[in-house]
Amino acid sequence: MNNIKNIRNSICALMMVMILTSIGCTETSEGFLDSKQETQTLKAIFSDSTLTMQFHAAIYWKVAAVLFAPQKPTWFLQNFYCFNSATDDGRSTNVDRSYFPQAFSKADFTQGEEGVNAGYMHFLYYWVEMYSCIRCCNQFLENIPFTPLSEISQARKDLLIAETRFLRAFYYFNLLRNWGGVPLVGDRMLDPFVDHGIPRSTFEETLQYIADELNIVKDQLPEVQDGSEYGRVTKGAALGLLTKLYFFAASPLYNGGNTGTGNKRLLTGYDDYQISRWETAKAALDSFFLYNEQTQLYELVVNEDKPGLGFYEATTVRYHNEKIWFWMNHAINGWPGKQLLPVSRGGEGSKARIVPYHDLTEAFPTKDGVEIRGEKDAEGYYKTSPGKYNPENTLFDEKNPYKNRDPRFYYTIIYNGCPWKKIASDSEPYPPVYTYRGAPQDGIFGQTGTPTGYAYAKLCPTGQLGSYSSGAGMAFLRYADVLLMYAEVLTELDINANRTQIEELLFLIRHRAGILSGTNDRYGIPKDMDKQDMLAFIINERRIELALEAGNRYWDLKRRKLFEKLNKAWMHAAVIEKAGTNADGTPVLTDPLIQPLEQHFFDASRMYHFPIPLQEIESSHHSLVQNPGW
Repeated sequence: MNNIKNIRNSICALMMVMILTSIGCTETSEGFLDSKQETQTLKAIFSDSTLTMQFHAAIYWKVAAVLFAPQKPTWFLQNFYCFNSATDDGRSTNVDRSYFPQAFSKADFTQGEEGVNAGYMHFLYYWVEMYSCIRCCNQFLENIPFTPLSEISQARKDLLIAETRFLRAFYYFNLLRNWGGVPLVGDRMLDPFVDHGIPRSTFEETLQYIADELNIVKDQLPEVQDGSEYGRVTKGAALGLLTKLYFFAASPLYNGGNTGTGNKRLLTGYDDYQISRWETAKAALDSFFLYNEQTQLYELVVNEDKPGLGFYEATTVRYHNEKIWFWMNHAINGWPGKQLLPVSRGGEGSKARIVPYHDLTEAFPTKDGVEIRGEKDAEGYYKTSPGKYNPENTLFDEKNPYKNRDPRFYYTIIYNGCPWKKIASDSEPYPPVYTYRGAPQDGIFGQTGTPTGYAYAKLCPTGQLGSYSSGAGMAFLRYADVLLMYAEVLTELDINANRTQIEELLFLIRHRAGILSGTNDRYGIPKDMDKQDMLAFIINERRIELALEAGNRYWDLKRRKLFEKLNKAWMHAAVIEKAGTNADGTPVLTDPLIQPLEQHFFDASRMYHFPIPLQEIESSHHSLVQNPGW
């Protein structure tokens, strides 16, 4: 119980440090959640408009926690422990399994500092973090009525209440997709250190609560929040989150592929498959598109000056109309360049915090949109098979695999020979990054180098160093995601009846990407794909388009029950050797050798859902029902 209490105190103290400092409060051994101190603190906060707004801003501040993998509260934004680094897209440079991504990719939750399996502390951190955020939302909703109207107008209060209810629904959505049905506390202000005997609601009940909240607030939120309010919740964000909610609920993990049995089954999904759930997702998407048709608020960022430039700007520019619901960071802390770029370009610490596998690079087609891989599994999903490439692709050269690729490749991956600004002020502006074995600083397997032969360029402004930050933050949902969700929903409903519309959506994505349209104006998209091949194509397109963003690859593998394909699968590195030196001093290099790097594991009997933390099970006297397999 003390562990839970300390974690909650740490999270809430981090959220409120500015507020508490400004009113003279300090964190005691009980933290500021001590009931008497909390009452006094909240009274002081909500009698002052400035402190009230700081409290509300703190609720927004933790939105980023949903974008990243479970971690200790004190690590927040000091790293890039992304959900994607637990997938076939990439890995952390740290192999310590006490960190969640490493533990997940090895299906090994026995290396935690204070607990194993359901007692693994990162499950507890994440559970407590989400409920602490919900508690702060409820604190705000309970106390904002007491802020004098002379301090904040009633219209402003009403808007803040709508925003807070959205944020609470957002945090519940994250609980739902990680755990399934969870205890719903509603508007109640409950002592976080006392078991209140609230049972888990079913998956369907939890989903309905979230949907009801979003449907209530969507018409209370403004169409636009700009100026100093940019980044706050809008009606489009509420409609967008509804689409995401129903999209998840219709997906195989919950809709027909429920892993639960007995009294656990309805906690983790529906009891059966119903096509109506895809129809509900389509209806939510149709509502979003109708709203957007009326308001013209959201669109793909398109820039024809250079192939793929619009794709790049969608994730590196602070203000644009593709972002629907997003988190913004201060443009002062070097995030994310310090965490992603190689050491020679200002990456922080001894190595970049997360790097792509070679497997991700093979997901990108050539610039004509044609697939480079040559081997599929039984369900139509391509896999990395070194030496087995598509014989019909005339642009791909496995000896020079970084040439003629989808323009999005160059805005996502830093590879051997990739141009990037150098730290030295007197150097040429864009010398190559070298990742060959033995290369200074960034060489593969070197002390400060990359373990895969690659680094990430995604989210990083081209040519800038790790110390630079655009303040663009990261989108939880952008318009490209909505288009791809719609393509998937239409495929699930009836590929033949919807084929033209599905392909038009994919054409939009690939045109913006800068892929050549070809003589048939199909952007490399195969004709007459059946349902399974089309789904595999869309999931791969999502993998490319949304790489490194908000853990989308992780969530796609999860909701479509594709993680089991990674069980015992090997991920790969690209090893290049130096064979000599040219007269101009540049290295003579061998062709890339694609070799197995590490093996992933996945236990489908339990890993599609997090366990209810053992500490919570025990504090509830085992009234909380545990998830399957834990």
